[in-house]
Amino acid sequence: MTDAKDIDDSLEFLRYFEKNTRNTGLAGLVEEGLSADRSRLTLGGVLSLADVQAIAAMEPPTSLKTLALDQTGLTAEGVKALCGSKLFSGLHALSLVNNNLDDEAVFYLSKSPGLTELKKLHLSSNEIGALGAKVLFMATQMGKLEELDLSYNRIEALGVKGLKGSSLAASLVRLNLRDTCLGDGGMEQIARHVAMERLEEVNLSDNGITGAGLALLGRSRAFPNLKRMVLDNNHVGDDGIYALCESEGLGGIEELRLQNNGLTTDSAISLGESKTLVHLRVLDLNNNDIRAEGTKAIADSGNMRALEFLDLGENKLGQEGARAIAGSGFFARLKSLRLNNNNIADLGAKAIADSKTLAGLEALYLENENWIHAEGAKALAEAKHLTSLRKLVLSLNMIGDEGARHLAGSQALKGLTHLNVAGNRLTPAGEGALQRSTALVNLKVLEIV
Repeated sequence: MTDAKDIDDSLEFLRYFEKNTRNTGLAGLVEEGLSADRSRLTLGGVLSLADVQAIAAMEPPTSLKTLALDQTGLTAEGVKALCGSKLFSGLHALSLVNNNLDDEAVFYLSKSPGLTELKKLHLSSNEIGALGAKVLFMATQMGKLEELDLSYNRIEALGVKGLKGSSLAASLVRLNLRDTCLGDGGMEQIARHVAMERLEEVNLSDNGITGAGLALLGRSRAFPNLKRMVLDNNHVGDDGIYALCESEGLGGIEELRLQNNGLTTDSAISLGESKTLVHLRVLDLNNNDIRAEGTKAIADSGNMRALEFLDLGENKLGQEGARAIAGSGFFARLKSLRLNNNNIADLGAKAIADSKTLAGLEALYLENENWIHAEGAKALAEAKHLTSLRKLVLSLNMIGDEGARHLAGSQALKGLTHLNVAGNRLTPAGEGALQRSTALVNLKVLEIV
């Protein structure tokens, strides 16, 4: 419960703007942005430098712990004003996403005396370069920082080298470096110079990393306690996955995301045969070229017995790939399965519907170019083992009104809370059958358009 002192502080906080700013709407904007408990302030829309200076000069609520100034047009001058203010004092989370912050702005942040309690810092989508990154990594007063997001900046290999021996390297648990121009050079700098003992999550997507770069990282001890690695939209290829699967330094990974990396059946075989990657709970291989043979290598591997989430969408699996998944003896813990764009057809849908191993599924995604017709929809509607299913996505298939009626009358799928059948050539008759269904009693979201 908010005590009287907090209420008094908050009222004084708002009266300040009415007395001291030319922008008469600023007080209302701030009041609207304050959470009910006065612990979070979120401001959107472009703020002038004068507005930022006014905000910096105020007496903030004592309970304020989170400040979000995303997409406000904030510049280095604005950050300079904020860094010397009481607004920064005691913050646990600071978000300055999608602004105009450059290396100078980061310099001011790194010198701010009020950020000693900061645990989360989000600086995504700014204009920060290698120098700014190095300055930030050298900051000594942010010793409690656990989460840093520098995605969509231009950090480059030189910038990431600044992690060597930095206080942030010792404290960070989660690090987002997506699309920061690292390349293989960045992987080399990390492998040679960086040791982040506490790091559990890293995002290195969209960085032009090849198999050689991933091999360098795999041979290092840069991230000895890593649990989650995201490498989407790189060029690591089969050689990179082979190196990753041989890595002892990255053997603790539980979540691995590798969308769009030029992977083939060989990568799937490496994952299935790895002696180190044996703790996977999440595996995302969407938009590669795994095919049915690779799917079988994954489905038949004891390395996958802990999997809870599997995405093999857009991998040319076909019916045989779907059958391999359905027949696996190691997918008993699987809760989410995505097989979009795989041409599994009705026989593939039926195999999944009949699978006893997949009885724990809560979410099933079979959307886009799977060529599932009424027959496949009927098999799913009559599935005896999919009693835990809560979300079913069949968009952009060909189930038609007949398939819609099968789903509408399904007792087996009565636990569904979310059903998506958009783009399935339904007429008002099929749509009406689903909308008036007396079997799908728990349905909360129905997408038919």
